[in-house]
Amino acid sequence: MAKMQENWRDIIADRLRERNKNESARFADIIHYNNRLCDTAAKLRQENLDLKIDRKIRDSVNVSGAGAGGTTFGTDVAAITNAQIQSLEKKVLAQQEELTDLHKRKGEHSQMVITLNQKLTDVQRLLAEKERALAEQTALCVTLREELDEMKASHVTIKDESLASQLRANTAEDKLRAVQDENTKLLNLLMEYKSRDAEIMNKENDKFVKEKKARIESELERAIRDIPGPSSIGADLDRFDVDGLPEGVEFKFDAHDGEVNAVRWSPIERIVATGGADRKVKLWDVGKGVCEQRGVLVGSNQGINSVEFDTTGSMILAASNDSASRMWSVVDHRLRV
Repeated sequence: MAKMQENWRDIIADRLRERNKNESARFADIIHYNNRLCDTAAKLRQENLDLKIDRKIRDSVNVSGAGAGGTTFGTDVAAITNAQIQSLEKKVLAQQEELTDLHKRKGEHSQMVITLNQKLTDVQRLLAEKERALAEQTALCVTLREELDEMKASHVTIKDESLASQLRANTAEDKLRAVQDENTKLLNLLMEYKSRDAEIMNKENDKFVKEKKARIESELERAIRDIPGPSSIGADLDRFDVDGLPEGVEFKFDAHDGEVNAVRWSPIERIVATGGADRKVKLWDVGKGVCEQRGVLVGSNQGINSVEFDTTGSMILAASNDSASRMWSVVDHRLRV
């Protein structure tokens, strides 16, 4: 503990000596001139004191010489004393001039000291400002270096993440290609299945149509067998107030691409609805003396088997071979249900 105390005391003493040396080195010349001025002033004061003493001696000699009646000895002493006085006066004048010069130089040096002190204060203030700015710049530099290190670390992390994302993207692209290939295969397989289903459905439709035709033909044959002879036909016709059976065709047109499976009149207009194996329901206007197509109702997946209007004639219902029923609006031909 004592050694540590002695060490810090020595450190403080060394720092004080170093500061004293640094501070006094700038004013060494001024201090030297000031010491010379003090020595010269002390010397001048001593010579002035000696001159005063010599003057008193001279005055006392002059008084004693006058009391002796002007002897030769008194005359010689007076002559010597006058020469010494003149020499001393010259020295006094020279010393006064030198003292004046020294005072002048002292004032100049004092002014120089004040100016240098002011400059030193300004330099110290500027140095303190620059040290403060340097400290701020150093702190800023440290902060920027830390941010740079963080950015480098984040850059490395982002680069790694980018590589990982690229790898994931490549893997996802490979998976997407595989899925697309599989999807293409599935689509092709689905198209094959659909074509097979269509063939099967067409076969079923053909079979259904053939069976229906056979059933109709058999019913017609039974009906023909049940019709009585000509004599009974004439008697029955007399009971009806009719002009006779139709003798010609009123309209003939191609309604559908295939068989016509259903025909229905509208209850309020002269419109005929037909449904066929082409999965369409068509409306025909027969009220103007010609047969014009009024509209086509689409949306069925299989051939139409039955067609029916509602009581208002604004909606039409159709049943198809896929065991489904659909309803359209007669006005705008849109599928409703």
